[in-house]
Formats: sequence, structure tokens, C-alpha cells
Amino acid sequence: MSTTHRSGTPGSAAERFEAGLERLEQVRRFSGAPEEFWTSFLEAATLLAGARVGLLFRQDDGGPLQRVREWPDAAHVQPGVQTFWRAAPEVARAAADREAALAPLDGVAKGPAPYALAIRWETAEAGPRLVSVFHLEAATEAQAAAALRHLRLVADTPRLYQLRRRVQDAQGTLTHLASATDLVALLNAHDRFPALALVLVNELAGRLACTRVGLGWRTGPYIRLQAISHTDRFEKKMEAVRRLEQAMEEAMDQNDLIVWPTDPADPRVTREHAALASFQGVAHVISVPLRLEGRVVGVLTCERAARPFTEADQQFLALTAELVVRRLAERFEADRWIGARAATALRKRLARWLGPEHTWAKLGALAGAVGLGVLFFGGMTYRVEAPFEVRTEDVAVLTAPFAGYIAGVHHEVGDVVPAGEPLLALDTRDLMLEEAAALADLDRALREAEKARAADALADMRVAEAQARQARARLDLVRHRLAQAVLRSPFEGVVVEGDLKERLGAPVRAGDPLFRVARLDRLYFQCRVRETDVHELRAGAEGQVAFLSRPRLKFPVRIERIEPVAQTHDGENVFLVRCTSTDPPPDWWRPGMTGVAKLEVGHRSFFWILTHRTVDFLRMFFWI
Repeated sequence: MSTTHRSGTPGSAAERFEAGLERLEQVRRFSGAPEEFWTSFLEAATLLAGARVGLLFRQDDGGPLQRVREWPDAAHVQPGVQTFWRAAPEVARAAADREAALAPLDGVAKGPAPYALAIRWETAEAGPRLVSVFHLEAATEAQAAAALRHLRLVADTPRLYQLRRRVQDAQGTLTHLASATDLVALLNAHDRFPALALVLVNELAGRLACTRVGLGWRTGPYIRLQAISHTDRFEKKMEAVRRLEQAMEEAMDQNDLIVWPTDPADPRVTREHAALASFQGVAHVISVPLRLEGRVVGVLTCERAARPFTEADQQFLALTAELVVRRLAERFEADRWIGARAATALRKRLARWLGPEHTWAKLGALAGAVGLGVLFFGGMTYRVEAPFEVRTEDVAVLTAPFAGYIAGVHHEVGDVVPAGEPLLALDTRDLMLEEAAALADLDRALREAEKARAADALADMRVAEAQARQARARLDLVRHRLAQAVLRSPFEGVVVEGDLKERLGAPVRAGDPLFRVARLDRLYFQCRVRETDVHELRAGAEGQVAFLSRPRLKFPVRIERIEPVAQTHDGENVFLVRCTSTDPPPDWWRPGMTGVAKLEVGHRSFFWILTHRTVDFLRMFFWI
């Protein structure tokens, strides 16, 4: 169904009704995206009701109403709809509670008048309420009621659309399952892992119209490419192979399906996928992890030159990965015959070394073994060194509750304040004047309402009562701001930011941060542990800290939590480790203090202490 909107609405009510029926017929057959459906359905309902403007509101459970659509576009700038625009939220709230609502906009229900009518749409899914409000320019009460009846007749259209979408999704799932099952049957005809992997990537490339499909398998912490579609052999040191393996490792590290290009708001990292796409000259890349018992054992990566990977393609790839991973893992383990032969050769060579030959060599080896025994079996408690910073559990940011001027500042940075202590006062003279004006308006509106009631002028009475409610709301707002004019400390703590004594009389805007107050009873140490050492630490391990200001004092600490995500600090990756003091903190501790922490790892041999960093460097340098 086309989602192109008409440039204007038909002139007469009959023309609008006929156009609405025609549009409704198209909407009832529509099964595309929800955004297109609601735009077209709002247009159809507006025309069917003979209305000039239609609005769609959304209300989450217990939340406020939010306007999400309007028809026609830029309806709020049309002349004569300002009254309707102001009344629409109130009418929508009434319809959300009572399914439908009808209200004259000028307060008079006799003769042709503008009306606002609202209806709550029926949905098949539990979730937010959807309400539409329509503007009738000039209609009698009977005509407005008839328009509302027309809307009630089509109130089930959203529910039918959602049910139709469910049926389509179920049909798509069945189609994916049949295709994936057929692919598994093809794979079962092969017993060797290389042949099985090649069949898999070739079939996926053909069924998804991919430029290239690659299968990588996990070897230790890395991914090694095993098969490329329509390629019997490839050089593993090729730049294209290296970039493909890096993209696969990116998906493995995140243990999630990666699609490139991606939404800017998507938190998943796609840097290696972007580099692969640029290198290969393709527009779309997707990587699907192959998981076995919760662990990633391989990755499938598909590339396309033009057409993006749809939701259906992603579901098919995820389903295929679930169905084929166990078969692939079994054949990969069964084909590791080269490793078994290498292990047998090693055992034969060890038998020759331990035989009755080469006496002096064995004596030297025995002396070396004694020395190595001391290195390997003698040891000490190893501790990881890391800089730390004292942090607090809670830091409250006190902001200006409204725009105004600073009248008084009672505390400055470094002051220890109790809970509820006034920190700053804003000038309330203007608010006092607004309060007096609001009281006067309220009193005048109440007198006008009483006067109209006595004269039996119903319309004037309602207008006066509305003015009274408006004045009372303004009065409540002013008094609320008066109550917030003094900023108080939410808890006992120390002022760490907010030197405002030189800004007396200065203006502030609503939301400007004025003070930051930190708790002193919930201090902890945030240690920055290098990436090479963090794997040695465990929650609950003990250690000691020393402050730069008092290095001779040592305080015992215990590791409480290790953050799972690395951060960059001074050009290297570090992990944040949270430690708490096992003793009551002294009074001189303050947030922001720094020092050095030494965290216990446990007993380690002298050999490990002397060589573990060198061994790690050599492993990375020689890639072993």
C-alpha cells in the first residue's frame, strides 16, 4: 500500500466520507510496517469522521499521553485549530478511560459548533493505549455523535492488522525452519569437516544471494577461517583472510549478531566489520556466532554488494546457526587426526630421552631440574599494584528548580553538612507577587462563577469555573516553586562543588547545577588495574592501600567487584576494581584522594613471578 499522503482533504462531508471508505479499504488489506499503517489509518479515520484534523496519542501504563502522529502534516499551523490543539490532550485522556469521548470546543452544545471527538483503538497486544482525537469544524451534536459511531465501527482495525502481522511472522518462521532443515539434510551427507563447511557456505551464498560467505572456527582465543564460498583453497596469510578473521573475532568477543552498517544508537562495536566492508568493497556485512552450550565455537560472516540483510535474513541465519553448530563441532573434533599423530611422535621422543643413554646430559638435566624445582615450587604471596582514587557511593547534584536569582549562599566547597541543611536560597520576591496575582485571579473567577450560577447562565458559569481552575493551577505551581526556593542537602555529606558566594544576585536557569554533595559514610576505592593483571584478581581478595598524602599509613581493603568492561587511561587499557575498607574510615578521608593499592593474588612460584610478563610478551610477539 502506498503511504503517499494527499495534499489536502476533500471539501464536503460526503466527499470526505467516500475518500475515508476508499482509504480504509486499503488499510484493512495492509500488512507492512507499523509506522506506515498508523499514518495511513489515521488519514482514513480522519476522512471517515468528516474531520479536518486527526491526532494519534500514545499512553504507556501509568504514564502521560504523548502525541505521536498528526494528519495532515503540519496541522497545528492551520488557522482555527488552536482551541482544538489545547483541548485535545484532555479529550484523549477521557477517551483512554471510557473508550470514547465527545466534547464541544466552544462550551455550547446547541447548533453547529466545533467538536473534538476521541476514540480508543482496539489492539491485540498488551501494551500502551492508542487514542485518536479528531476536529470537526462545524457540526451539530447529532452529526458529531454519528461521526463517533462511524469511528466505533472501525475501532477493531488495528487489532486485525496486528493479528495479520502475527500470522505472517508465523508463516515466515515456518519457511525459515523448512529451509534450514533442508540445509541440515544436505550437510548430513558429508562426513569430513572441510567438505561440510564448504557445502554450508556455498548453500548460504546461493540462498541469500551473498557476494561471499565465510566460516571461521574458534582456536583458543582466536578465530581461524575454515571455508569461503565458491573457493576450494585460500592462503591464510592473505590480507582479505586476516580482515575476515578480525571481523569474526569482533562478533565472537561480543557474543552477538553483528550487522553493518548499523544504527548509530546501537551499542555494539562494528569497527572491524566496517574495515572489512571497505576493504572488500561491499555495502552490507553480517556475522552470526555459532554457539555450543553457551560458548561461541565459530562465526558465519556473509557479505552483500547492494541489498541489505533484512530481519527475515537475520532470523534465517540465526536459526541455521543453531541447527548446524553441533554437527560442525562433531566433525571438527573427529578430523583432528594430525594432532593425535603429533602427540604420538612426542611420546616416542620422550622415551628415547629417558632411556639408558647420554649419562652426562642426564646428570646436567638433573641439576637443572633441582634449580627449576626451587623456582617452580618455592614462592611467595604475589600482589598486583594499581593506583586508586577514593570515590563515594552517592553524589547528589543539586540544580536550580526554576529560573531566578541567587539570594543567599550558606555553605561553600569543603563544608560538612547534615541532612536537610540549607545550602542556597533563591530570590522569591517575583514568586510572591505571582502568588498574590494568582490568588486575586482565583478569587475573581470564583465570584464570576457564583454570579453566573445565580443568573442561571450555564455557559458563563463553566467559563468562570475553568478560569478558576486555571488560576488555582497557577497558584499551586507558584507555591511549589516557593517551597523549592531553598536548596537543602539530601543527606549528610561534604560539599565537593558549588563555590557560589561570589555569585550573589546572579541569574540562574532551571536545571543549572549549583552544588554537588558527596556522602562520607559510603567511601570506596576505585583501583585502575592493568589489563595484563586483572585476570589474576578475584572478588573477595584482600590487599592494602596507601595514600599519597600519608604514605606511611597502610589500610586493609577487600575487593568487592571487578568491572567487566575495560577503559582507556593514559594510553593503556585498565579495568576498574572496586575495593572497600575492612576497618572504619578515618575522618580525614575525602572523595578524590589518590594513592597506591596492592591487591593480593595468592601464592605464586618464583619462576612465575620472574617470567610471567616476559612469557606473555613472547606469546604476543611470536603469536603462540
